[in-house]
Amino acid sequence: MDMHTGEFELRFPLSQVSTIAEHAMAATEHSWPTWDDNKPNPIPPALAWAKDQGTYLLSNGVPRLLADPAKPDGSSQVVYALGYDSYFNFTDTAVGGDDFVEYISLTDEQDGVTLIELIRHHAAHGGFLLLNVFPGGTYYLSFSSAASPFNK
Repeated sequence: MDMHTGEFELRFPLSQVSTIAEHAMAATEHSWPTWDDNKPNPIPPALAWAKDQGTYLLSNGVPRLLADPAKPDGSSQVVYALGYDSYFNFTDTAVGGDDFVEYISLTDEQDGVTLIELIRHHAAHGGFLLLNVFPGGTYYLSFSSAASPFNK
């Protein structure tokens, strides 16, 4: 598939995603953009999907999960999409050229299962969180692992 048309897939290692997801779940406070007019109340634990120089996920837990705990003013711990940890020109892809942040709730349910439950289930078997982006800004999440189907 030509990556410059149609669906664009980003792969995030679940061994790393689970660390930031668990941080968000354990936090007693959560950040959310002040400019968001549809801010949920209360603010849920979430993964923040960002794109600037590279594209990555991070926890919205407060206080932040630091990349280096010895540097309190340093960077947050992030999980880059495989192959997109430095500058990549996303302009002609479904991800688009502008920088952004999108919050993905860990507690929203789909078919009675939360995202955090799916992350825990699939992380135990390795694999990846797949973020499939479509032109126009729509996306969906799926998983690639050796885990058996999720049965609640």
